[in-house]
Amino acid sequence: MTKENLEKIRAAEKSIASKRMEIEALLYKASGAGAIRYDKDRVQTSPQDFMTMAIADAIKLEKQIQKAESKIEEMKCMAYSIVRQMDNVEQRTVIEWFYLNGLSMKETAMKLHMSERSAYYLKDDAIKVFVEL
Repeated sequence: MTKENLEKIRAAEKSIASKRMEIEALLYKASGAGAIRYDKDRVQTSPQDFMTMAIADAIKLEKQIQKAESKIEEMKCMAYSIVRQMDNVEQRTVIEWFYLNGLSMKETAMKLHMSERSAYYLKDDAIKVFVEL
């Protein structure tokens, strides 16, 4: 497993989070909540069923999320099996918290009781060990 694989896990989780926010927006739209638009011309249009369209889009997104989550779980299992083989506890911790749990480097550094810069150096060293295993 490479550094790129760890970065893919992190990026995929961010993508899933944004899709979940999009689903919330679609469900809000489907609930009929919203404002009346006075800035548009009052032109008669054919009726559209926004509720069913929004719910259908939300269902599609949920299916995409489920597929992505299963792929992420497989990748995480592989990564955890490698992380468990690492000797240095701090290196294991920085990879787990930053890449696999999605914490920011600032949060990771705070949990490790070190500066953010030191945490970045530790992460670089941890990646080297991780790739070698």
